[in-house]
Amino acid sequence: MRAPLAPSAHCRSVLMVGTDLAGTGGIRAVVCGYVEAGLFERYPGKYVATHRPGGPWRKLATALLGWARVAAALVTLDAPLVHIHMASRASFWRKSIVCLLARAAGRPYLLHVHGGEFMKFYAQESRPAAQRFIRHTLANAALVIALSEQWRDRLLAISPAAQMEVVPNGVSVPDLRERRRPEDCEPTILFVGDLIRAKGVFDLIEAFALVAGEFPGVRLTLAGGVPAPQIRELTAKLGVQERVVFPGWLGPRRLRAQLAAAAVFVLPSHAEGMPMALLEAMSWRLPVIATPVGGVPQVVEHGTNGLLVSPGDVAGTAAAIARLMSEPRLRESLGAAARRTIEARFSLQRTLDRLGVIYRRFGLEPRNCGRGLQAPQPAGAAPRRETNEVG
Repeated sequence: MRAPLAPSAHCRSVLMVGTDLAGTGGIRAVVCGYVEAGLFERYPGKYVATHRPGGPWRKLATALLGWARVAAALVTLDAPLVHIHMASRASFWRKSIVCLLARAAGRPYLLHVHGGEFMKFYAQESRPAAQRFIRHTLANAALVIALSEQWRDRLLAISPAAQMEVVPNGVSVPDLRERRRPEDCEPTILFVGDLIRAKGVFDLIEAFALVAGEFPGVRLTLAGGVPAPQIRELTAKLGVQERVVFPGWLGPRRLRAQLAAAAVFVLPSHAEGMPMALLEAMSWRLPVIATPVGGVPQVVEHGTNGLLVSPGDVAGTAAAIARLMSEPRLRESLGAAARRTIEARFSLQRTLDRLGVIYRRFGLEPRNCGRGLQAPQPAGAAPRRETNEVG
């Protein structure tokens, strides 16, 4: 196995690779945050997408075009540092091609690992040959960026030779003057994420049904794509179909409006990395209910800035919802503490500062603003984009 390129390798630009910024999901939210905060003004370079939501042919075409643009950028950019945002399964295999292209060009690459099911992907879904390749890809990265201490330990268990560092996700801190007063809003429990079993959506619906009779005015909003037939069938079976709302994936403005008006945010996931939706909810001073998985315990302290329940614990989730909906003072105190947590430890600026420290190890220094890949955009604005490339 070839040794990874040393962090002292000199770089003068950034080639960042991820998903289409007009799509959905956590990686998109992370990179859009970088755009809003002006990361691409500070450093010269390019952003290339190798993934776009859609059918198989659209995804394949995007990947092929993205790989071609990565190859071209490795030649045309000035000594690029390749910063790759990667999750598991298809995301890993797409980005592994980018890793191979970077190594062929003699350029260092950072692997920024997102998603909560990487261990399952490695240990349960990959054959021995694939596991060796995964270990090889991690070990040959100049640096692997994990979202939490727990995930750093898990990734090191896969590839002990890999160089690891923790950079938690960060979010912008919104102006709370947009936050609506509880008495002006219909009481809403909000969930944001993929409407899949691993996110605890079925558990949340069952928990909501247990307390729906106690709080007849409360609605449950499940924001995140088109619900599967089984989800609608469950709401009908439990008699709450009229009180569960499916607005689909929310654009930045609609998401801000939902966060500004919600009473409680719930994310009962079975696996997570460092969920952006949870951080965003806490930044809006929302009381949160979550599960102690992935990087969540690094963010939420039970009874201090949120409530934690075990994954799959429907009764516990229902009890936590009932407690928050019946205790306005607790909602207020937990929400205020959640906001302080984001301001102190998980603001977007702190994340960019930590990335800046890493970039400097490779010789990258911030330049004067105004000449970057893309100017920062107002909060809620979608980044400008071309076919599958920004900048």
